[in-house]
Amino acid sequence: MIENRAPSTTQSLFLQMLEYIQTGEWSIGSAIPSESMMIDQFGVSRLSIREAVSMLRGLGVVEVSHGRRTRVREFDIRILDRLLPLMLSSGGQRTFEQVYEMRLAIEPASAALAAVNRSDKQMCEIEALVQEFGTQTAASSPKALKTDLAFHQHIAHATGNPLFPIMIEALSRFVVWQLESSQNDQERRDRAVLAHQAIAEAIADRDSVRARLEMESHLRYNAARVLDAIKLDLDYARSN
Repeated sequence: MIENRAPSTTQSLFLQMLEYIQTGEWSIGSAIPSESMMIDQFGVSRLSIREAVSMLRGLGVVEVSHGRRTRVREFDIRILDRLLPLMLSSGGQRTFEQVYEMRLAIEPASAALAAVNRSDKQMCEIEALVQEFGTQTAASSPKALKTDLAFHQHIAHATGNPLFPIMIEALSRFVVWQLESSQNDQERRDRAVLAHQAIAEAIADRDSVRARLEMESHLRYNAARVLDAIKLDLDYARSN
């Protein structure tokens, strides 16, 4: 019998499987249940099971060895690297807001910790990136995008907490998209140069409170500019 599945069946099943992995019910390194067991457990067809497992395999969450059962893989940063492009493919304001909320939660704290924990060598690297970014921005160089991102990544490394650079790296594809979308915004670019200078100065002074506030101000300003641009694009699309 051909199953009449709603469009959300595979996606819903995929999310359920991810939750089992997240909660440890399907532990890392263990084999997931057989297709027959999952058919009984979830009450869906074999095709639905195979499609959902295929989605997990495509993201690198599970792996299949020849002649062996499908097993849960150890977490890899590349999994997030694959998930974010899927999010971004839908585009729009809500997607931007969700990732912005993540950046706002992570990066001000990253700057504050960097002010406390950074080494002299790391401070020199951050200051060099500030100077390089200013020069490239003044020359309208496309390399400024890479330098901008490197500035945030170096601050994350200076925290001394390896989770901060991992999260910044995971969000890097979106950050690049945001920066590319605002390259024609000269005011934003000039403001970014000043913001980088202020953040670096606070970190150099080991002023964690000021570093946090300067980073938060930088992110909020950028978010406002991008949201305005998205709104203009939507208004233009509706009028044509």
